[in-house]
Amino acid sequence: MKPRLVGGLLLPVLMLAPAAIARRADLSDQKVADLLGADRSYSVMPQAVFDQLGWDLPDGGRSVKALADAAPGGAFDPRKLATISSSELGYGARWEVVRYKSYGLDWDIMGLHLIPNKPEAGLPTLAIINGGSANWYEFFLDPLNRAGLGQFLAQRLPVILITIPGNHTNGGWTEHTYEHRVPGYVLDRKCSADETRVRNAVYTFRLVAEGVRQLLEQKTRGPLLILGHSTGGEIQFLLKESSLKNRLNGRSIGWGTGGPALITRDIDQELGERPARVTQFGRYPRAELLRGRDAAGYVSSGYIGPLNLLKGGSPLEVATAWFAAEDRRRPQFKQVLQDMEHQGMVEHRARLEKEIRETLTGNAYGVNANEVIADLFSTMTPPLKGYGTERCLSRSRARFSPSPPRERRGSDSSPNAIF
Repeated sequence: MKPRLVGGLLLPVLMLAPAAIARRADLSDQKVADLLGADRSYSVMPQAVFDQLGWDLPDGGRSVKALADAAPGGAFDPRKLATISSSELGYGARWEVVRYKSYGLDWDIMGLHLIPNKPEAGLPTLAIINGGSANWYEFFLDPLNRAGLGQFLAQRLPVILITIPGNHTNGGWTEHTYEHRVPGYVLDRKCSADETRVRNAVYTFRLVAEGVRQLLEQKTRGPLLILGHSTGGEIQFLLKESSLKNRLNGRSIGWGTGGPALITRDIDQELGERPARVTQFGRYPRAELLRGRDAAGYVSSGYIGPLNLLKGGSPLEVATAWFAAEDRRRPQFKQVLQDMEHQGMVEHRARLEKEIRETLTGNAYGVNANEVIADLFSTMTPPLKGYGTERCLSRSRARFSPSPPRERRGSDSSPNAIF
């Protein structure tokens, strides 16, 4: 059976580095469509075709770069994009914020919605969800404030760059100890230390997925395709049978995407690595605290490669330079529940339940511990059937660049798609 295609250009465009995206060739586009249409389990894209793909930015990204360069740490107000003519950008930009309730608390989820001036017929809205420790900036700019993936995609298809609750704060963060940063759970005020501890302790994937669902329902129309990077990869699976089901139409796409936690658990067990990983996660902070990320941790995880834009004499120097460039606008923290659920660490369920109850006992916000605990490890039960035929399209000889870091074992920075 041949795969059902979202659109002949969508998958190859998602694979492109900014330098390649800036060059367009209609003939190469057709060759990619032919590859995807072939009755094969996978297809290899010749590098000569790959290097000619892409869509130009009208102003080469200069207007957005000037906006980011002028802001401290590049953490510019996304609402200012509306002051730039869409003829210069190639798209119109809207900053969307949806406030919703979960566990009796208000949460803000946000997305930068990019609407192309010249949309390609037949393409769905692509919703890109950040991974842990990241946000929408990562898919809109590179560390040097040059145009990123989202700006190129928005030349032909609607894109919404989603930031999960907490991972964006107006003006960025100034604390340099990442575990002490205050997540932007609500954007119009800063949460107190007590409230932050409560919110950290209830930060389940159910809470995040509900925010994504409401944002997409309220702010987008028509067919949808969800791409979750790294930790955000869980979301599309959790939403497969939601009220968005008909708009998703059995489509899925991955790029540096982390799959469902139950698959990771099974892989760990098959490789005999599960006991060591359970021990490693047992050293994580308590559920009401944040786990700060640092440069050394990215090096030890193998995330720093030779194609990083920021150079250094060693991987640690490269990672340190990258952290310095992104220090203000990138959160660089993760909630412990987000880590535990994403890795399917059901072995630590009893510990987490205990810490959640201890944190919520007598809380001033009316949060019910039983309601939170009932939602734990929803990542272990998402439906994995009902998608179209799997199709993987790869560039020949070498991986594409730049590749996003792998958040965990079992995810791959190779592009893959199920249409």
